[in-house]
Amino acid sequence: MGLTAAFTNAVGPILAVAVVGYLLARTTDIAVDPLNTAGLYVLVPALAFHSIVTTSLGGGEAAKLAVGVVGYAVVMIAIAWVVGKVVGESGALLGALMLAAAFPNSGFVGIPLSEFAFGEVGRTTAVLYLTIQSLVVYTLGVYIASRGVDRGVGEAIAEIFRLPLIYAVGLAIAIRALGLAPALDGAALQTVGLVGDASIPVMLLVLGIQLAETDVTAVTRSAAPAFLKLAAAPVVAVGIALLLGFADPTVAKVFVLESAAPAAVTPLALTIEYAEDVAPGTITAPEYLSTAIFVTTVASIGVLTVLVAALQAGLVI
Repeated sequence: MGLTAAFTNAVGPILAVAVVGYLLARTTDIAVDPLNTAGLYVLVPALAFHSIVTTSLGGGEAAKLAVGVVGYAVVMIAIAWVVGKVVGESGALLGALMLAAAFPNSGFVGIPLSEFAFGEVGRTTAVLYLTIQSLVVYTLGVYIASRGVDRGVGEAIAEIFRLPLIYAVGLAIAIRALGLAPALDGAALQTVGLVGDASIPVMLLVLGIQLAETDVTAVTRSAAPAFLKLAAAPVVAVGIALLLGFADPTVAKVFVLESAAPAAVTPLALTIEYAEDVAPGTITAPEYLSTAIFVTTVASIGVLTVLVAALQAGLVI
């Protein structure tokens, strides 16, 4: 009953909308870029602003969450480096493996999954997780993706400050700190909330479209990232959550759930940006990472269903 409810109430809705996006991409000439731009520049910032302004999450929990997100990324990068060396990966492919392991899809998968599983607290925690992870991706992630490449790393890091998300979060925090939050039932906040709510289905459609366009050339080499995301990541996340001692158990559960999400899409864009030419017939880092995203996303359906059921039942945290 627990697994059935977890799938029906949390994982199933996400899968259903993503499948619609997948089929849409397979049957039409839909372009993902306009949808992705709308989500990135309008819908997700509105979601972040509304979630933070209306949340009951305290500053102490947010600080612990920040430490957890950074700590999780660092630990997973270290584990991925060791695993990569054991399986014989090196250079750009080793970097791609570390990116796949360290950065979960806390936006397209994590936010809707956390909201379906844990309601308003789940959504707010997931939004904060995504914001903090974005900072890590565009600093540590850029370093990993660009190692040995003669390009301006500073330009890539500066990309995060061109995106509205960081400013939406900063404005929301300032409004809360100054006690200037508008009325919850007022037209202004309700409008922002309505726009933010639209981000959930749009993100899932984008996920499905991206999966339909994924080149799975390196599928035979996806065992290492699949193991790291599906087996090691939840264990590492639980350990960090217990070590940090979140006062709100729901925040701890969402932290674990977000960390266990499949490999993120954003590092793929960084890998493409810094990819170098390779000999014909050789697997490139973008091909390796895109396959890891596809495999971990598909394979995570069962893992996330079990994890949601265990978290909701209080068996993990």
